[in-house]
Amino acid sequence: MFYNSLRRRWGRISFSVFFVATIALMARAQSPPDVARQAPPIVRSIDVQYTGPATISRERILAQMRTKVGLPYSDTVAETDIRALYNTGQVQNVRIFGQPESDGVKVIVAVQTRTMLNEIQIDGATRISPKKLRKNLGVKLNTPLREEDLEKGREKIMETYQAHGFNDVEVTFRVEAIDAIRGTSRAVYTVNEGIKGSVSTVRFEGNTHFSDRVLRKQMKTRQKTLFSFVDKSGRLDETQLQDDLQKVREFYQNHGYIDVAVRDVTKQRTSSGALQIVIAIDEGPQYHVGKLTFVGYKATTEQKLRAVVKMKEGSVYSAKAIKDDAKALADAYGSGGYVDLTIVPETSEA
Repeated sequence: MFYNSLRRRWGRISFSVFFVATIALMARAQSPPDVARQAPPIVRSIDVQYTGPATISRERILAQMRTKVGLPYSDTVAETDIRALYNTGQVQNVRIFGQPESDGVKVIVAVQTRTMLNEIQIDGATRISPKKLRKNLGVKLNTPLREEDLEKGREKIMETYQAHGFNDVEVTFRVEAIDAIRGTSRAVYTVNEGIKGSVSTVRFEGNTHFSDRVLRKQMKTRQKTLFSFVDKSGRLDETQLQDDLQKVREFYQNHGYIDVAVRDVTKQRTSSGALQIVIAIDEGPQYHVGKLTFVGYKATTEQKLRAVVKMKEGSVYSAKAIKDDAKALADAYGSGGYVDLTIVPETSEA
């Protein structure tokens, strides 16, 4: 980032302007003389070999393929056939290759099929009924089992619990075989509900230049409101919380506090189960722009360049403001026909 090299209160910012001219050389290539090619071998037979249960029939496999008995064999067509088989959703792995056979080739289709999902079991759900969880799961029975679908189902269970105030909920899943020969399976979700209680407070420590209210506006994680069923307030999502902390850092950095750090995040339960989040901040010093210079320009003057940028010497340092100024300079040059212009903002110690 622009500000990594700043370690003093006053810094130097320079805009380097580069013009890139590209010369394209075109040459006519002479076509090589035609080379006699051997005719491709003819497909004499197709053998479908299964790894695991045959949950997709041989007839359906052949129906998806352009490789046919009696036609010339082509590796390119075989690649197309592989993609078509994957697109059925019933194949986990597939290989297609040819083996010499009399005056042609024997095509081998080696497939590993997906098992069929026949049952969904939810363990540990007591505060919300398994029937309700299954209804919102979004995972269909009697379809090929896909790990990504089960993961989406896990996330749905998490969302359902969080909507009911269970922010500590943990959900895992595993797959169990029902009938290995027929290729049927059961998905088992295990729920650890945790303690019920929505986020009641988000507050900060160590913030002397910005209020809690201002910092909370940078976050999506927030205390529960009367409209929590719509705005999802009061829920704790760890991934979202980490994104929120980064937004707080960026807010500080865009106001000159380049060295800001989130020192600690604590979560405390009240006697009623409500969750309080406390975020400790080390703001660090505020940085300002010491000197603003422009290098590499030829088609204009520094005075005109300075008129375009909003950041001035002595103003609060902001990575976002520098980025915006670089774009403004590029737009100004672009309107004058300099399409291949490159603007490179750089920072250095004063």
